Amino acid sequence: MKGTRDGTKKMGELDVQMMVVRDFIDEFYNKTVFQSGKTLFSDLTPSQIKSLFAFKEDDKEYPIGELGKNARVKSSTMTDMIDRLEKDGIAERMRDDGDRRVVKVRLTPKGKELKKNFTRKSREDVEAAFAKLSDDEREKLLYHLREAYQILKRI
Repeated sequence: MKGTRDGTKKMGELDVQMMVVRDFIDEFYNKTVFQSGKTLFSDLTPSQIKSLFAFKEDDKEYPIGELGKNARVKSSTMTDMIDRLEKDGIAERMRDDGDRRVVKVRLTPKGKELKKNFTRKSREDVEAAFAKLSDDEREKLLYHLREAYQILKRI
């Protein structure tokens, strides 16, 4: 980076892009997961939230590999995430009756309730945030988020 007359460093284009991405992610995270500096559910970590939503259907049993694909993490990472969920009584491992080598995971009643409550609270928070926007602002935000999502999928 080049210096300027006042001795500060001029930010390069990549630095600016990184700051924009970081600022967006921080603000989005703060508006959707945190409120007033507190997590929506102080007993759930971001990793636990991601793990919970790897269970596409609450009443289905999943192999670790499928949960990893759903959460977009490696199977080894998903195994660690499931270990924590199991320790907290949120999920449980089960052996397949047909093949004892196959281990599947399912949500416990506690896990299903946590997921349901988190989803309800998240919906309420998004609804409250969108209520602060005009119809035009809401449409623009959704349009640009869809566009950003499509771009991110390509890179």
